[in-house]
Amino acid sequence: MTTLDIGTPKRAVRFLSLPSTGLGTWSAWLLSVSIVLVLVNNIAVMPLTERSASLELAQSAFNLAVFLCLGFAGATGLLAIISRHERSWVAFTSVLLLAIAVAFNVGPFLRG
Repeated sequence: MTTLDIGTPKRAVRFLSLPSTGLGTWSAWLLSVSIVLVLVNNIAVMPLTERSASLELAQSAFNLAVFLCLGFAGATGLLAIISRHERSWVAFTSVLLLAIAVAFNVGPFLRG
């Protein structure tokens, strides 16, 4: 072992590994937060807004927060994949979920 090998950790390049870059880790945490927000939305926020019509603004704000968190997770994952060569499943999952969310939001505008 040479002195150059001491401080450089070996990166995992397998698909089933956890993120090995800083951007990949950020993407994983943002994806986790967005999944928790979706669960909170479905369990707590949506039943409350269905009972009271005056809470529609709160529902819209919460949906925007979920979309922004998922958007940042996907953008961070895409940046990690392109610039840092991240190959973990978390980064690819966040990019896939971002693409699905964008497709659902842009899709109605594309119909003629």
